[in-house]
Amino acid sequence: MKHFPLISLGLLVSIFVSSSICLDLFDENPFRLTQFDEEFANWQKNFQNFRGVHNEGDGSNIGLVWPFSNVHDEPLSRTPTEFQFAADAQPAFDRQPEPHLERDRESLESDTEILPNTYSNPDNGQPLTPARPFNPANQPVDASSLFQHHFNTFFNAPDAGFFSGGFPGIGFLDLQSIKPWWKGENVCVEREEQEETEDGDDNHEIAVDGGNFQSFGVVNLNIETCAERHNKHVCTSIKNHNGRKRTVKVTRQCCHGYARPRNGPPNAHCEKMDLYRLDETAERLGAKEFVATLKKSGLESILTKDVTLFAVPDSAYTKFAEQMWENNLVAFDPVMRAKRQIDMSGMTARDLILAHTVNGSYHIEDVSNEQLLKTELPNTNIRINIFPRAPSEENMDHPYRYTANCAPLVKLNRVAEKGIVHLTDRVLMPVRNNIMDIIRARDDMTVLRTILEKTGVNKMLEEIGDDKHFTFFAPNDDAFLKLDKDIRRKLKAGNGCAANILKNHILDITFCSLAAVSGVKTSTYNLLSEKLELEYGSVPKSEVDDLSDKKVQHLMINGIATVRESDLLGTNGVIHVIDTVLPTTSGMPISTTLSVRNFTIFKQLIDDAGMEDEFDAMSNKTFFVPSDKAFEQSEIGQYWIRQLKEHPESLKDNLRLKEFLEYHVGEPLIKTSDLQEDMIKTKAGQDLRVNLYTTNPIFSNVINRATVNCARLVHFDDETCGSVVHEIDKVLETPESNLIEALRTNPDYSMFLTLVEKANLTDLLRATNESYTIFVPKNEVFNEVKEWYDELLENTEDLDNVIRSHIVPNVICCAGIVQSDWPFIRTTETINQQRLKLNRNRRPQVQNAGVTKCDIVAKNGIIHEINDVISVQKKQRAEPQGFPSFARPLTFWF
Repeated sequence: MKHFPLISLGLLVSIFVSSSICLDLFDENPFRLTQFDEEFANWQKNFQNFRGVHNEGDGSNIGLVWPFSNVHDEPLSRTPTEFQFAADAQPAFDRQPEPHLERDRESLESDTEILPNTYSNPDNGQPLTPARPFNPANQPVDASSLFQHHFNTFFNAPDAGFFSGGFPGIGFLDLQSIKPWWKGENVCVEREEQEETEDGDDNHEIAVDGGNFQSFGVVNLNIETCAERHNKHVCTSIKNHNGRKRTVKVTRQCCHGYARPRNGPPNAHCEKMDLYRLDETAERLGAKEFVATLKKSGLESILTKDVTLFAVPDSAYTKFAEQMWENNLVAFDPVMRAKRQIDMSGMTARDLILAHTVNGSYHIEDVSNEQLLKTELPNTNIRINIFPRAPSEENMDHPYRYTANCAPLVKLNRVAEKGIVHLTDRVLMPVRNNIMDIIRARDDMTVLRTILEKTGVNKMLEEIGDDKHFTFFAPNDDAFLKLDKDIRRKLKAGNGCAANILKNHILDITFCSLAAVSGVKTSTYNLLSEKLELEYGSVPKSEVDDLSDKKVQHLMINGIATVRESDLLGTNGVIHVIDTVLPTTSGMPISTTLSVRNFTIFKQLIDDAGMEDEFDAMSNKTFFVPSDKAFEQSEIGQYWIRQLKEHPESLKDNLRLKEFLEYHVGEPLIKTSDLQEDMIKTKAGQDLRVNLYTTNPIFSNVINRATVNCARLVHFDDETCGSVVHEIDKVLETPESNLIEALRTNPDYSMFLTLVEKANLTDLLRATNESYTIFVPKNEVFNEVKEWYDELLENTEDLDNVIRSHIVPNVICCAGIVQSDWPFIRTTETINQQRLKLNRNRRPQVQNAGVTKCDIVAKNGIIHEINDVISVQKKQRAEPQGFPSFARPLTFWF
């Protein structure tokens, strides 16, 4: 604070100079310096008497104020206001005081942060209404000020003005005269308060620079969120004072009998409505027969209560009554004197009316998606769903479409003297059965019922609760008859693939047919997170379609399945009956995936071994499947091809073949995004070695290539039956020996083996807890330099250095050696710290040698056969005393 006078003086001079220059452009009579001197002298006098921020005893603080403003009794430091610039070209000294704004205490607006608030109903997505700024009561505005320096966001001040007055000569919209509708007339206010006490300590100890700073002050956290909908303005204020949380919710809406016009101006106020009785309101909507049934059923008392009535128009009600009469279920003809009851369920017309009646008034925009409204008929609910409109329907009164039990609501929010009426386009039948109950009751879903119960998916479709809502695109029996009989048999057996196929048909939301719009593709995601696309299309008529139509519009799924019956509502969701099973790669058994991906040799080996059912039943596995070309290019692959052609009968229950096939099955399921340089256990019991590489010369940390036992993954992440399939370019063969044993079994490597044994490195290459890559020259390479070879056998030090320069302490498959041009030279380090350059032209290269045979896999590493001895540096002698540390010693190459 000791430098504050100097800083303030500097700022004042800057402000004065800037203001004078600006005013010179617009005003012929700029401020006189004498006026400034007088005002500044008054401010300086006030400042000299100032002793810092102090407490007035009531908890309010008085802060230092800029010149040309008065110090008021109200706490300016707590007053969020906005910039106000000069509104005209005259000096501010000559301006008249502006009337101050009084704070609306009821709005709970305070020094709080305005945060977004999300309501469940999409209609709540209108722009937030932030709390407006205010001036404290009885705080005059000094007419002599150039402008008021009140630092807060004026963008959040809808009723305080955007730029109140604006720049000189420039006009801005003054919103102070526009009063928001929710502060106008005919608005009713509801206030809810809740107070909670949290356990906590009022004293807070904070560590500062290794010490402790003890704070005994109070902790206050104030948050306010406001949101405006067409018919409501809701502000929620949360104040936390040392663990005591107080929540206040203030709701402003048009009083009963008043409403805002839907297509009126944005700030239209509440206007008086003409209200009628509940029955008259329904009749005016065209539901006369529905009301007549209500009265004839002895339910006139409903008309005097505060209820929400989902009425049915006469056309839909009459059609329903005729259908029920024809089906000998119920006759609801209001004209008839006699009443006929439903003979099967015992439901009467009275029950039907009660199933359309909900206690309390529910404005549709106050209801959440998937919300269940309890009806007056015991144990029945009405499920509300909300769907977006098509782009062509944007100019409708409501931006969303609403359904009650999947029946579209065609007229909304008709307020009566008591209660409210919504008009549906059909009769809402009472819903008492869950999805699984509906399936069990149908004669055309016997196969589906069997698969559901075998897989246990039926338990999910029997769950009941407010948060339980599913959509099941249920294939009928004819749909399953279209499948191959072997696939149908496996599905009915209820293996892991069957569960995936079922989940491919299930959504975890209620998707009514209204959600799909003609001419528009509608996308959604099933329980497998796979996309389903729905659109209306013309399909050949079925037996249930009108015989006069050649083609009718039906809802199609992925262009494959047709919805034949829609909106069969259950207590936990909805069923749509389809005529085709929806295929999914993640639901196909491995045998089907192999056929689709043309892995003919690998699949034939599984079939001839009699292991098809065993493989199809596998789950949580990783299949590494060689292509047919990979079989043709390897010795072991060619061997199995000959067996398939010449002795297929010998493959049945063949233990060697079983081990070979299971060595290509890793456990558990691993997608490429989860691969790590590690060992994967196989179903055969042995391990597979995973290596990861990058082929990008610049971004060397970006892994984009993977191998298993040096077989490269060329196609990957095909899901199948709870598992995953990766295609590889080599046949996998179980390694039988370690590195030293692999050298001994190949006579072409005998001279290199002699050098290894002479250098006493056999134990190193025998160790199973390490992994190495050996670059091995063939005997013919050493024979070309036989004299040097013999001398090397006698020189122990050079021998050790040469051999170690051919051994790398990690696994580098040929697939990991890519083209490496200057300046992006790739190298690897040997076990004696030699740097070897790696490159690829026509073949992989290491230093000066080309790789002539790749990836001989052993238990503890791999061998690459090379066509030259690797040129290496001789070991350096120790530097003599006094040798300059910066001098570079000579290096020698063979």
